[in-house]
Amino acid sequence: MQPWQSVLLIIITLLVFGAGFYYDQIKKDNAIGYENSLITSNEQTITSNNTDSILPELQTSENLENSSAWAETSVIIEIPPNNAPLSYLHKEAIKGKIFLSVIVETLNKNPTAKDLIFSPFINEFFSEPESVILQSLYSIAQDTESTNQFLLIVRGHSAKASSLLTKVIIDTYKKELEQETTNNPLVPKLSKQRDKIKILEGNQLHLAKQIQEENENSSSQSVEEIAIRSELIQTTSEINVQVVALEEIEKIHLNRKDPVEYLTIPALASFGNVEEFLSNIDQLKKMLVDRKLESILRKEVTKNINKLEASLSQELASGIDDIKVRSRTALKRKIELQKRLVDLEMKKNDIHSFHPRFQLLKSVKSQLDEKRAIFSAGFKKWQNVKQGVIFTILP
Repeated sequence: MQPWQSVLLIIITLLVFGAGFYYDQIKKDNAIGYENSLITSNEQTITSNNTDSILPELQTSENLENSSAWAETSVIIEIPPNNAPLSYLHKEAIKGKIFLSVIVETLNKNPTAKDLIFSPFINEFFSEPESVILQSLYSIAQDTESTNQFLLIVRGHSAKASSLLTKVIIDTYKKELEQETTNNPLVPKLSKQRDKIKILEGNQLHLAKQIQEENENSSSQSVEEIAIRSELIQTTSEINVQVVALEEIEKIHLNRKDPVEYLTIPALASFGNVEEFLSNIDQLKKMLVDRKLESILRKEVTKNINKLEASLSQELASGIDDIKVRSRTALKRKIELQKRLVDLEMKKNDIHSFHPRFQLLKSVKSQLDEKRAIFSAGFKKWQNVKQGVIFTILP
């Protein structure tokens, strides 16, 4: 081989090697570029088909709320024109924490619906609370063309999920508007006012109790005051018993124990027809032990046992509701009795006029009266705005 041929071969080899290396780098750069484009795409759009593969840092409630990839259901909420100036209260109520917690509670009672709505967002990478997720799945804004209309937009990973969540929101809101009380208003502003009132009421009762304890054995106690104290002690005792029963009921429910465990609670075991149902069920079960019992009669006895057990379950459920009602009634009565004692102490102006705690009690009562008046006026306006609301789901 001639020297020039050797040199030419070396040059050709270097060119081939260099071209191969350059091509390989181009492939790597393209692959990196393609990979980066996928990441950018995922940042811009989150779809229900690749939820599990989304990077943890990209999956946030803000992405959910701003994403255009979800199915949406739109609802027009219309308030009577005469209530237009205060219609914004509905927007505040629907997006408020209280209503949000009620929706979560409603979904907890309907596992199938909850799974359909939340399943794409509940995984090892997505750790935000259900309330935060839910808050990002619906929004409400005032219609620019009408002061008494709002547009509610509900999102879902599918049309079915969006439609279902829309129904849950509308049905729950209607129910809450009907059942709302002064103790738990839907509007956040009213709720905050109510919380401040509760704090002042607690302070007032605490101060009054301190003054009463200091003068418990004094000759200034009236017959009425003694009677109220006696009833207050009895009512407090009843509340304590009911609280213990409700705590036991909650434990059994949370631990998913056998419903028979409810019978260990005296208030339920003796409620209504519970004892009668238990006695009849026991008698029928003893009949099944008899091997000579004909098959037709055995089937009939089993059928009756099932009916009685269903009735027993319903009776226990009624018993639980009864305990809840009685505890609320007793608590309300206790508060009324405490307020009466406060009023009695306030009337003893000639005795306690220079008492430091009494001066503070008067100040707290003055603040409380002012807060109650403001809350009462605001809640009354809200009651008027609640009337005649119409929900229209857009096609």
